[in-house]
Amino acid sequence: MRDLLEIIKLTIPALAVFVTVYFVLKQFLNRELELNEQQLRLKREELKTQERKEYVPLRNQAYERAVLYLERIDPNNIIMRIHKPGMSARQLHAALLKAIRDEYNHNMVQQLYVSKASWDKLKQAKEETVKIVNMAQNEVDETATGFDLSKVIFEIVAKLDKLPTTVAIDYIKTEFQKSIR
Repeated sequence: MRDLLEIIKLTIPALAVFVTVYFVLKQFLNRELELNEQQLRLKREELKTQERKEYVPLRNQAYERAVLYLERIDPNNIIMRIHKPGMSARQLHAALLKAIRDEYNHNMVQQLYVSKASWDKLKQAKEETVKIVNMAQNEVDETATGFDLSKVIFEIVAKLDKLPTTVAIDYIKTEFQKSIR
């Protein structure tokens, strides 16, 4: 019995020390864990802020380039830029289509930064502009000059309420304005 009492005398203080150390360590580790989680949250916020700082200029540039592309393929602008004196209608037709496609291929990566709806409007404007050029080519005869083709394109464009490129530009501008508010 005496031995049991001695064991209890030694065990109770040891248990008290163990329980105290356990709770102190538990509080310490919980605080460390909270600090680590807080630091992790701050790092994530910093990364998000950094991503936004890098993404926003790229997105803005993509909208600018989309509008620039549409302005460059506008029938009124592209004809003035591509037409050279002495070109046949066939040569001008081929040069216009090549310029539209080349410009599009050069700007394809911009679709990563603009909305799908904006990119779809841009593609639709490109396709409709190609249709205008092709319609005009079908209306001129084999011996027509580039000037004749230009004239027919301008006539087709004059009949439209709004150019496809203008519709797309208006849409993209509106979407861009909404995104910066």
